[in-house]
Amino acid sequence: MRKEQEEAFWQTIKAFDETGLLRHVMIIGSWAEYLFPPLFKTDFMPNLRTRDVDFFYRNINIPKEKINIVQKLKNIGYIYDEVDGISRFYKEDLLELEFLTRVLGAGTDGKVNIKPLGITSEGLRAINILSDFAREIETTATDGEKYTLIIPEPSAYVVQKILTNPDREPREKRAKDIVAVKELLYHIEKSTEHKTKFSEVYKTLSVKQLKIIRQVCEENQIVLP
Repeated sequence: MRKEQEEAFWQTIKAFDETGLLRHVMIIGSWAEYLFPPLFKTDFMPNLRTRDVDFFYRNINIPKEKINIVQKLKNIGYIYDEVDGISRFYKEDLLELEFLTRVLGAGTDGKVNIKPLGITSEGLRAINILSDFAREIETTATDGEKYTLIIPEPSAYVVQKILTNPDREPREKRAKDIVAVKELLYHIEKSTEHKTKFSEVYKTLSVKQLKIIRQVCEENQIVLP
């Protein structure tokens, strides 16, 4: 990861914190791996090679007041755009931000309006498991500022990666995700805490999800804890 990219990430976190948005989002996707190392007592190091930063907006009904994150991000160099009706933010060749929301009940994946932000997100059922296993961490930015961030449990992150692998687009990202899954499983296996958490996540899976897990693991020689 380039130093400029890392600094841009923390500048973004600062903007979220200053607007009051930070406590409403979970950092998911590959950038969650960037924040995982302190959770392991091993030498885990993320192999981060993406500028896409995904933020899961946890409850679209709160807060009641507007959070003017669009203007705030523009003030620090982001360009706002909509791709297929979904709001995205671009900062040079460093970062691309997108907000995602969960799908509940009988709803289907699609566009969801986040009223407090005044933007349109993509609603995905696949991220529900991340919401169910959220974890708060205290972390320090490159400039020494301290933040409380919400990320998924590594075990939930791994399970979600496996579940979504068969439908992952573009297809070339599927192999990359499998590499990340195997690396994380190696470090999860070394921790009693994380192995226990993995078992908790696994027990929540439906019969359909278990079938997908077994298929992906068999096809990619993945051994679960």
